[in-house]
Amino acid sequence: MKIATVGKGGSGKTTVAGTLARILAEDGIKVLAIDGDPNPNLALTLGISRERTDDIKSIPPSIMGVKEDSDGTRRLYMTIPEDELMSNYGAVAPSDIKLIIMGQPPDGSAGSGCMCASHRAVRGLITEMSGYGDHTITDMEAGLEHLKRGTARNVDTMLIVAEPYYRSLEAAGRTWSLANELAIPHVYVVANKVKNEADVTAIEEYCERHKIPIIGVVPSEEQFIEAERRAVAPIDFAPDCQGTLAIRAIAHKLRDLKMSSAG
Repeated sequence: MKIATVGKGGSGKTTVAGTLARILAEDGIKVLAIDGDPNPNLALTLGISRERTDDIKSIPPSIMGVKEDSDGTRRLYMTIPEDELMSNYGAVAPSDIKLIIMGQPPDGSAGSGCMCASHRAVRGLITEMSGYGDHTITDMEAGLEHLKRGTARNVDTMLIVAEPYYRSLEAAGRTWSLANELAIPHVYVVANKVKNEADVTAIEEYCERHKIPIIGVVPSEEQFIEAERRAVAPIDFAPDCQGTLAIRAIAHKLRDLKMSSAG
């Protein structure tokens, strides 16, 4: 299963992605994590220390090239072998999760221009590197640009992380529409940072009105905030808090979805 987490900036998509990856890996599932955000933070959420995170090299956009077949069809291809890519750029997180980071502007500087090559590289890696995991979990760039460029086209499951307020829900609705245009088979909302029943009702009513399925509700979790302050993985800091348990329930639903799809 190829999973992408998407959402408005600050929605908590990286916390969801990293914690999902850890839970699935602890259940014995081989996981490849891809950080596709230009502001990469997935390593810390997976449980890689800040010191080790600073040493991980991000993958250059040139890792993916474009070939044109005899019939004029253009397709992506990797410019180096998979094993070489993992040897040069891969990192190992707890529970033997493999991580690659593809999230920097083309020349690493501010104002460097279009992220087109980076979006193309993420799109190609989601497809080409799937052999490195039973599940591929990609933490996508915040916003909608990656969807407009088709970066998530090659995933089969998209989790739209939404908070219970108007702008976040409207962003979730636009993401839902674009995901349908890309024909992504399974698209769900993760209701995140929910504080009370009124928050749950706001998200449920919006999703019902737009016919968007909700896969889980994650409470506003102080333990996650404290884990971020301490630069440690939420699942290591608070493995039994309500937020972790809610994401664990989502992981089990995804595992069941994969089994039913395989059947």
